[in-house]
Amino acid sequence: MNDVDYDLLIVGGGMVGASLACALDGQDLRIGLVEAAPPTVSAHPSYDDRTLALAQGTRRIFQTLGLWETLAATATPIRQIHISERGSPGFAHLDCRDEGVEALGYVAEARLIGAALLAKLPTLGNVELLCPARLETVRIEPDTACIDVRFADERTVELRTRLLVAADGARSPVREQLGIAALRWEYGQQAVIANVTPTLPHRYVAYERFTPDGPVALLPMSDNRCAVVCTVSDAEAAAVLNLDDAGFIALLQQRFGDRLGSFLRVGRRQAHPLFLLKAR
Repeated sequence: MNDVDYDLLIVGGGMVGASLACALDGQDLRIGLVEAAPPTVSAHPSYDDRTLALAQGTRRIFQTLGLWETLAATATPIRQIHISERGSPGFAHLDCRDEGVEALGYVAEARLIGAALLAKLPTLGNVELLCPARLETVRIEPDTACIDVRFADERTVELRTRLLVAADGARSPVREQLGIAALRWEYGQQAVIANVTPTLPHRYVAYERFTPDGPVALLPMSDNRCAVVCTVSDAEAAAVLNLDDAGFIALLQQRFGDRLGSFLRVGRRQAHPLFLLKAR
């Protein structure tokens, strides 16, 4: 076996890469974590204003990593899930009590998850943080993977590892440089996200409502806020983002209905394209 700098080299310090590094804490492995962004929540694109629904399995992972106590202070439990279709009398209803669990899942803000992960990384004894450092090239040799990374001071360093993990996102430069083909399917839709406050209490219920215009999801948050994911076509996304608060509330009210009463306030809106990407 050739000499190596690391047993495991993770490219990408977002939620996946950082969680993997935390999970390997205490193992007899020398691990490097390469990340292009500076190690701050505000600088990392993964740790933005999005709100994430965490399943019970994810909660258990974060608990094992020693992060759940921090996240639980701000995460909102999902006690029930209500699924319906506009214009149809039928619906589905799930309740955590029927499953014998405290919650079916939890709602957490991406930036708070990022803050917990970034605070944990410097405490890991066997993980070296290499950031900000940008991937330049990747090549595979018989027993090692070699990458060149460029640091902020323009130094370029070659790193050799026994195992290379590509955790650098959907548009993975590692995958592209290694020539790994990927199937991409465009749905022609975008998810418009925002936080809203309804007049009625959400009672820790998550809603998914299917409409001819696309599904709408509302997730419970603290202070009786709800995280909204409103699916729109590519053609209408720009117009929806340009609506004023009253216009967006009217659109949301028309698509979701009045199960939570009226919507009083809405926060800043963002749109994220929806697509399927699968490595071949």
